[in-house]
Amino acid sequence: MKLNHINLYSHDTEADRAMFELYFGLRTLVVRGTKMAIMQDDEGLVLILNHFVGKLGRFGYPEQLDILHIGFIQDTRDAVDALYARLSGDGWETQVPHNAHGAWSFYFRAKGGYFIEVTTLTPVRPEEAYHNHRQ
Repeated sequence: MKLNHINLYSHDTEADRAMFELYFGLRTLVVRGTKMAIMQDDEGLVLILNHFVGKLGRFGYPEQLDILHIGFIQDTRDAVDALYARLSGDGWETQVPHNAHGAWSFYFRAKGGYFIEVTTLTPVRPEEAYHNHRQ
């Protein structure tokens, strides 16, 4: 099975679309005013940013939207540091990269209200690995 798409509620779809293009290399497929942007990465994953305010009362979005986040894996610590330098140099308010669970990472808040994590691969200890044992 392959993850096909992610749909995030955004307070500012235009600013978030620009950020995903500039810093993460996503390309925009469709823009529907300020209500929706459909983007895609190099591997085919589709990211949908929506600002469907009218649906908030009828749909179960969590009230605390800031708990939502998406993560971008970088190959090296240097790559994480380079993206941090670009973002902070452009005025984004970010955490300083730090060691978290064995990975080098930082978070920042997108204009849409959710968080983005930039990290190296988090090593999985043998006791944490998922093993599908049939009993």
